[in-house]
Amino acid sequence: MTVLSEALKCLLNSDQPLTASSFTPSQRTHLDQFSRETRLIERYSPGRGTVYKVIDRHSLISYLRQLHPVDDESLLMELPARCRNIGKDRNSKTGQTSHESCYLLMKAWDANVVWESEKAIMFPSELTEHFGVAALRISAGHSWQCNGPVLLVENQALFDRCDWLPLNFKGCLAYYAGQLSDLLLHWFSAQKRTENVILFPDYDGIGLSNYVRLLDALHPETNLQFYWLPNWEDKLATFGNKDTWSKSRVHFENAIAKLSAMNALNDDFIKLARLSQLHGKALEQESIWLH
Repeated sequence: MTVLSEALKCLLNSDQPLTASSFTPSQRTHLDQFSRETRLIERYSPGRGTVYKVIDRHSLISYLRQLHPVDDESLLMELPARCRNIGKDRNSKTGQTSHESCYLLMKAWDANVVWESEKAIMFPSELTEHFGVAALRISAGHSWQCNGPVLLVENQALFDRCDWLPLNFKGCLAYYAGQLSDLLLHWFSAQKRTENVILFPDYDGIGLSNYVRLLDALHPETNLQFYWLPNWEDKLATFGNKDTWSKSRVHFENAIAKLSAMNALNDDFIKLARLSQLHGKALEQESIWLH
């Protein structure tokens, strides 16, 4: 609900005019403008103070109903959050917008790799063989755990074509689209999901920020590794992009500062920061196929 709507609702819920002190400065600004434009409410000063009064209650109720078709109290709690937002504000993206679950897409080739919960077991290699991908619906309350490492890649190309993977990789390759969702981070923090998580992002501000977020969120019994491309230093100089670096530089520098504060700024990250600034470039992970 907007600042103005909240203020108007307060006025409607009161049998008496309300003093200016009943509202925040932002609400008073919106009420003043609304009063001038509609004359549905009145702003006046009976003495030293300022008072707001409803002039046309019926029209004001109709106005609010146009903006907010259904009261929050009238909506069933079990409705999805975005559905509730449409009912209240005609917009799915107001209020709470996060979903209650997300989906982890993965591939595996070793038959010994399994995901297991209290109630079920999944063999991702079998699903990969038959359907090209395995998927896991996850939410904070689910107890899924994997007996092998999970390698997260940021871009779909590396998920579609897997010939870049080390031959000795015995785990799950998982895909996330650019940003690690808060729900996924919360899921990783709730319990130990695997011994090792490996993050392979783009070598830019967004990628490094995701590494910091994951490092901060992971369950303490889980190890986190950053995936370093073979010969990444030369690739950065040759194939790095100046625009990508410029657009995400602030995020990159903030992530480096956070790694330092977390005592996680190792020699590799120091070298990455130095070379990225030296060349003024950021490296995208699809460069792994270039020589």
